This record gives sequence, structure tokens and C-alpha cells, in this order.
Amino acid sequence: MLFPAMVKGQISQGGIPVRIEKLKSVFPDDLIILPSVDNLKLQKSQLINATEPMLKPFQFAHPFDVSLNLKNSGKWYSDNELNVWQLRIRSTGAYSLNVIFGRFNLPEKARLYLIGANSGEIKGAYTSANNSISQLLAVEPLADDELLIQYEEQKGAIFPGEIEISRISHDFIGVASSGTHRPLGISGVCNVNVNCDVANGTEEIRDAVCRIIIGGSEICTGTLLNNTALDRTPYLLTANHCIGTEKEASSSVFLFNYEAPSCVSIDSDVSHSLSGSSLKASFDSLDFSLVRLNNSLPAGYRPYFAGWNRKTQAPSSSISIHHPLGDIKKIAIDKDIAQTSSFNGNYVPKGFWKILRWDNGVTESGSSGGPLLDQNKRVIGTLTGGSATCQIPTNDYFEKFALSWNHRSETSKQLKFWLDPINSDAEMLDGLAPDPGRNLCKPFTNFKDKDVYSAIQITNGITKKGYYSGSNIAGFTDFAEQYTFAKNCEVQGITFGIAKVKTNPLFTQSFINVQVYQGENLPEILLYSEKFEINKFWIDGMNYLKFQTPVKTTGKFFISYNISELHEGDSIAVYMANRKSDSTNTFFLKDQTGWLPYNSQNLSGDGSALLTELIVCNIDTLTADTVIIDDDLKAKFYPNPLKGDEYLTVRTVDQIDCVEEVAVYDLLGKLQNILCSSNGPNELLLNFSGKRPGLYFVHIEVGGKKIVGKIAYIH
Repeated sequence: MLFPAMVKGQISQGGIPVRIEKLKSVFPDDLIILPSVDNLKLQKSQLINATEPMLKPFQFAHPFDVSLNLKNSGKWYSDNELNVWQLRIRSTGAYSLNVIFGRFNLPEKARLYLIGANSGEIKGAYTSANNSISQLLAVEPLADDELLIQYEEQKGAIFPGEIEISRISHDFIGVASSGTHRPLGISGVCNVNVNCDVANGTEEIRDAVCRIIIGGSEICTGTLLNNTALDRTPYLLTANHCIGTEKEASSSVFLFNYEAPSCVSIDSDVSHSLSGSSLKASFDSLDFSLVRLNNSLPAGYRPYFAGWNRKTQAPSSSISIHHPLGDIKKIAIDKDIAQTSSFNGNYVPKGFWKILRWDNGVTESGSSGGPLLDQNKRVIGTLTGGSATCQIPTNDYFEKFALSWNHRSETSKQLKFWLDPINSDAEMLDGLAPDPGRNLCKPFTNFKDKDVYSAIQITNGITKKGYYSGSNIAGFTDFAEQYTFAKNCEVQGITFGIAKVKTNPLFTQSFINVQVYQGENLPEILLYSEKFEINKFWIDGMNYLKFQTPVKTTGKFFISYNISELHEGDSIAVYMANRKSDSTNTFFLKDQTGWLPYNSQNLSGDGSALLTELIVCNIDTLTADTVIIDDDLKAKFYPNPLKGDEYLTVRTVDQIDCVEEVAVYDLLGKLQNILCSSNGPNELLLNFSGKRPGLYFVHIEVGGKKIVGKIAYIH
């Protein structure tokens, strides 16, 4: 077997499986064929709306409970150094296969891989680092209907590895498939991506929300929560009807950052996942469960620990962030006061918040366990169910966080014991973000909310010459997107929205060369270069390319890709913004004459951007001066974040006065005593020295309008 170098997986060690040469057999004895599954029949049964009140998990796969281990299945191979076990599993027509290892205990240096027989995708290596107290391992679905499981163990290992497959799930929806089978668009058309303009202000809290696959066959939503010790313990809140037992907690996979980079609906990267958790508290009559993830979240996952509010006062407005039908992350918005309500007779009376009608978006199956957030973006409940649909977006029910806090005295049935370990008796707690500096990682894109994306053809009359963002016969070899950051940042990788990709089967590998350039107006100084295979790119989705070495940049820089090493018959194109009336241009091309901006091509649209998203760490801010303004561009606040003894400068069009027109509040809404001095009729200096690090809101009433600046203050 020939294994391509494409490795994915949660907290996996990477690497390439060893190659085993074996004779072909008409009746291979290492192949397990599962019973047939009627995809269409199961799809129809899952996508039919139920009547109110309904629970809202989402079943996407048909599970087969099995008992396949190193002794009763598969085949062993050996050489001078390794013993290698292989087992092939096929479930014809599956869009993906999901494997749960009911027993997983490996010695040091042993490695386990899952390999797609048709796709060539590799998940792993899973090693002794994945051993857990539960001795159970669940992995993200692999997009294929046949997979090879390969276990490699060093001869003379301290103990023989223990591996037993207890469940294999046949995906009949397509939550992990490549191509046209992915779930994108299955959720209702009224759903709103979390990176649309209507969701502005949720940039941090959305990172707390994840998609959960339970038992290999069901999807729900969950939320990372902060606790009063502020120690980043990875507690996650979801619904009891999603995770109600220790086995379900252990066999769950938690996927973070699964979202489109802008308001356009395009599938996202699925590599930010963690396997397994332990159940800490749950109560079926309030439908909540609190689990602790088996692993802490790496900085690259952009972990945010949501704040909470256990007061019984109804929120003046609400939002919910969730994964309907396993789709990319969405947001639902209600601008009215939530109502106290009962769900049905099996639950605590008046133990739920009822959303009478969503103003934007909706929830669906798969949204279960998603958070209800108050007007201050603090968790006040989790979704149990309801009847809301795109056609009639009414009547959704969320358990009350205030009751789950300590309605029951048992520590296994309350939140208080776990979320208030210092016994502060706090009624509210702010969210907790990564520390500024290296641990602060954020996504960034130049795409705008109203951008329409496409692969734009190069034409000369009726002659097509390829694409402005990829393969062409017009002489363009390199394509770059420009980014501007105020200070140093560290680029971890880039995600491309791939529109077209095709490889010549005569060649085993085809590459693009991704490069990072420093430059003021054009790419000038090469900082970094790395090749990536295009063989396993999938179209109509975001493909994340992680750099082997993070790249430090400052100010303006460019990330480009070169197509000179593609073979004859290969082709690739990246989606572009098709802007007709916006002169903003961040996209550049290179031909034999050198680099030139896209808007110099005399096209009908005079500006454009590539559909890309950066993952950057060690950042302070994303623009030269972070500007928080009203619609009429009345004010500017900088620097932001604010450090130590720096003064915050507030500059306005109209004259302002410290005493009469400026007030500063913390996240709890408390008025702060901030020293203010005038630096001219249109400029103030605010001194935050001595204040605790955190977020502050500067309110200014000037020119008949109120302007609010959101300021991050750090030491």
C-alpha cells in the first residue's frame, strides 16, 4: 500500500504508517464487511421535523456494535523491528466511518493509524499519549466507506498493546465526507453564520462553542465554561439527553473552531478536535450535563472559557451559538425578553427559558446543548428542545443555569461544586480568554460580510484562459493576499477556500509552494516557503495548511502560493471576492513582469480579495489603530489593547469634555474612576493605571450620538 503524506487527528503525533508489502488474495482475510445500510431511508427519517416539544440532538450515523481486537480479527506482519497488525473495514456507501475503541492501552513508541482506502486520508498516529483512565478512544469520522486500521508495535515493548474496536458507525448524512456529501447547506437557509456582521460582538464567545459527536452516531453542541478559580479547567456544558452517562462522555469527540471565516457559507477545517471526557455532574430533570475534557485545549484552538450568570432575572435579549445538523457554527438572535416556562411533565416545572420567536436564525437538530447567552454574552442556559424551524422560528426551550447551579444538593447533580471551587458565591462571572502574547491566537480574513465569492475566469472574448487565482495560460504563476497588522504577529498557517482542484493520476504527488513575504506595497522579502500537496485538497471548502514553523511578521505582509510545480493535467483555483463597486483590493498576481495588483487588470470589478483565513498568535491587535466607531465615523480609540502605563487616546470629530461626556464601565457594568485629561479640543487621554486587566467600555456622548469603544487593558 502507498500512503500519501496527509495526516490529521486530534492530539495525534503525526507521522506516516510503515508500508507493508503483501500478496493479493481473492479472499482477503483481513477485511470485515458490515451489513448494508439504506442511506436515503435514514436521511429522510432524520430530516423530517418532529412536533413540539422535541429534543434537538441529531443522529447522522447508523452504529454497529462489534468486538474486534488484535487476537480475533485482522492479520499480523513482522520484520526485524516491528510487529504490525492490519484490519480493513468496509461499510458500502458510507460517507464516512467512525470508530470507537472500547479498549485502548498502548505501550511507549507504539502507533495506531486509520487510513482511508479510497481517499488516502490518514488519522494518527495515536500513541500512549492517548491512553486514558477510561481506556477508551473515540476519533473524528474518516471520509471513506472503507478504512485500514494499522497498529505498529516495537519488538520488546514493555507490554503488549490492547486494542479492541467496540463500535463502527456508518455515516448516512455526510458530516465528514469530502466533495458534495458534506453537511454544508443541509441546515435551514435561515441560519446565520457566526462571522456575519449581525453577529459582531461575539468574536470571543463563539470560540467557547464546539460540535460534539457522541458515541460515533449523534451530534450535539457544547460550551466551555469558566470557573471562579480562573484556572482554565476544561469544563464543558451540554444537554443531559446528549451526554447522560460516563460511557457517552468517554466516547465523545469535541470539535472546535468549525466555522466559516466570513458570512459566506463554505465548509471549514475539522482538525481542531479532542477525544474523550469524564462526566462530573448531570440531572435529567433539568437536562444539563457538565463534563471535563480529557485534554486541555492547545493555544491554536483559540480556547475561550465562557462567563455565566446564575441570576434568575430574564435577559433583555438573547443569542444562541450552535451546530444545526452538524453544520458549520451558526447564531440565533432574539431581541426580546425570554420567558420563564416549563418544557413538559418530565422536567422541573418552570425550569426553562422560552424563546418566543427568533429574530435572526433558528435552532435545529444538532443544536441541543448549545448555550443561551444573555445581553452580556454570559451563559444562562442550554438548549433542550422546541419546535422552532425556518418556517416558524418560535418556541425553543433552554434549561435555566440558575436552577442547575444548586437545585439539587448532590455534587453530581449541580454546577456550583465544580464552577465555584473557591466558594465565592459569585452570581456572575466574566469569560476568560487566553493571555495576550503567545497564547492569544485568532483567525483573520480580508473577506467582507457582503462579499460574493467565485472562481473568476480569465477570458479574451470567448477564449477561456484559466483562473485569476490559479491554473491559467495567461502567464500568472503566483497569487498573493496582503495583510496588515499593527505589531508583530506569528502566523501559524493559512486556510484556502478551494474552488477547483484536479490532479493528473499519472503522478503520485502535486505541489503548490506557499510563501510568506514582507513588503509595503508588493511582496518583496521572502520570509518563509513550504510545499503542500494538492492531491487531498477538497473543493468548495476551507483547507487548512499548518506551517511546520510559525512565521513571525510585522506590519504589512503577503502570503502567496506558486503553481509552477504542478504537472501537466493538474489544476487548482482559490475562491475570490467578486466585488463590483468596492475599490478595496488585497489580491496580487505575478507574471513575467513581476507583481501587480488584481485591480490593475481592467476588470468590471475594481477590487478583490482571496477567500483565505489566517491563524495568528502572539498578537496585540489586527489593525494599526483599533477603531471602534459609530456609523458616522465619529471617534477613534487607540492603542488597543492598552498596556501598563500607556494612555488611551480618544479622538473625535466633535469637541469633547472629560467631565460631561465620558464614562468608563467594566464588564459588570460598574462605573470606573478613570483619570481623564484633555489633549486639545478633539482629543482626550485616559489613564487606566492601577486597574485590573480586562475589558472596558468607554462611553462618549458627542454630537448628539453615543459612541462606545471596547478596550482591552493588559499589564
